[in-house]
Amino acid sequence: MTETSFSPQAEALFVQAERRAERTISLLRILIAVLLGAAFLFSVEATDFEGSGLLLRQWVFAAGTIAAYFLLGVSSYIANLRGYYRAWVPWVSVTGDAAFLLAGTYFGLVNTGLGGNFLTSMPSIWLIPVVLAFGALRFNPSLQSYQIILLAAGVIWIGLIGIGWDASLQPQAGPVLNYFFASPPNLMRLSMVLLAGIVLIIAAVRTRALLARAITETQRSLDLTRFLPQEIADRIKGDGLDELRRGGRQNAAVMFVDIRKFTQLSETMSPEALGPFITEFRRRMARSAAASNGTIDKFIGDAAMVVFGLIDSNDNDAANALHCAALILKELEDWNAVRSSRGETGVAVGIGIHYGEVFCGVMGDDTRLEYTVLGDTVNVAARLQELTKEVDRAVVISDATLTVAGDMTDKSGWQKLPNSTVRGRSGEITLHGSKITSQP
Repeated sequence: MTETSFSPQAEALFVQAERRAERTISLLRILIAVLLGAAFLFSVEATDFEGSGLLLRQWVFAAGTIAAYFLLGVSSYIANLRGYYRAWVPWVSVTGDAAFLLAGTYFGLVNTGLGGNFLTSMPSIWLIPVVLAFGALRFNPSLQSYQIILLAAGVIWIGLIGIGWDASLQPQAGPVLNYFFASPPNLMRLSMVLLAGIVLIIAAVRTRALLARAITETQRSLDLTRFLPQEIADRIKGDGLDELRRGGRQNAAVMFVDIRKFTQLSETMSPEALGPFITEFRRRMARSAAASNGTIDKFIGDAAMVVFGLIDSNDNDAANALHCAALILKELEDWNAVRSSRGETGVAVGIGIHYGEVFCGVMGDDTRLEYTVLGDTVNVAARLQELTKEVDRAVVISDATLTVAGDMTDKSGWQKLPNSTVRGRSGEITLHGSKITSQP
């Protein structure tokens, strides 16, 4: 049987569930021992032991077994409560349950002199449904499989080897079996069936609680995507929020996209038309970014900031950014064709791209998180987007971006622009502009 691979969070959830399950099972052992003890006392009170050494020995052995099971429950509960739980504990626990059940059946048959074919007449064998119900609390198929194999193998061994199968009708079987099918033993069997039902009810309650917790975690994850890009929300689930709060430095390509003359354009639109317009713009930006492995860090009104290399930085980030710019221009071309057919004004954008080192990290608490990309690279990309207005180019990129993109991009579509200084940064930057103007 192959093990299913779970995320670290799921594994931790299962370990915590198993730890709590062992604590619950320990309490159930105590409860079972108390209830069986009560049923046993009732049976003893109603039984005449005079002249029946066999029945006396059977009840003494039953009392010892119940007491030992009670002590097992108490000791395992205390150990769990004090933090002694380890991954191997459930396996020992399962083995212990099976050992008590099988030992009770074996010695019951030895005491009565019955053959292995009468093992189902032993009251202890009726603990099997209860012990199997314990497995439903652990959420561990491997452990449940081990438990079933252990019990089945133990029953087969008792019936065929340990005691041996006797196909003949034993003369003493009739009188002996009368003891085990009288009212008190049947009462104990009924108690065990009811206990199995109680355990399964508890298992259902715990399963429901675990499901509710999983739903809560899923909802929390969905809430994160309201404030963060999906890729970052997924990374928080994998690496943890604290890790991303520490942040780190890495290389990335940063793109800023802004609609040209948006103020004038918006003044001609009704409020009912402006919302769908912005939604359509963002939808096309998101589609272009997704097709080129980019992450939309944020939308700012009629502008967008896209980062390439946010999750896994590599040498393709600069080329992916240039590819995204080409996709955005193609999206605008298609969009403008639709708008023109409806008699609407065309849309133009300015795109600035720079490649370099950035600082990435999450800020805020669970109610309001923001993934921040900071540094000179971000500032330069924003300034290059502003520069598209002055040079009348749809896209302006830094020489660093084109150099890192290397042979992965067609350089014939770029024209070298005069070196320029960027506001807020000393020194000149070598720039390249697309042959496409910033006009629609």
